[in-house]
Amino acid sequence: MRLMWLLPLLAAPLVLGREAPIPPGYVGYTFCRNGLAETWLRADLVGTPQAAEVLAHEAVHRRQAGVAATCEAFFGSLTSARRVIEVEIPAYCEELTVAVARGAARDAMLRDYALRISAQSGAMENRLDVLTMLRRACGPVGQP
Repeated sequence: MRLMWLLPLLAAPLVLGREAPIPPGYVGYTFCRNGLAETWLRADLVGTPQAAEVLAHEAVHRRQAGVAATCEAFFGSLTSARRVIEVEIPAYCEELTVAVARGAARDAMLRDYALRISAQSGAMENRLDVLTMLRRACGPVGQP
């Protein structure tokens, strides 16, 4: 069973002069350090097919942070379920492309991603709406 990993709702704060620990259960995590978006990947995933999926997803968040006024402003903007959903959908579409290319079942992945996004954003009651949004954003069935 795959572990759930989520985009942080806030930039990684400093705790007593050092970086806060990576939240438990994450396999990938993008955060700000010195104004730049960085991605952490759990060490046991390096070189695995799942690593490519996680890195594709997190690359989207680095790009999103890169076009914001500042990295911190990007992560600071994740204050509502709607905003989290808006940021996560393109990242999961990118992850889907990698997962499907390695043979994953597209529709099963979309359902899993919808559940993850709904849980992360606090929009569990809107799971089917998130699934509809994902299907629309990630393209028709013939596409990744």
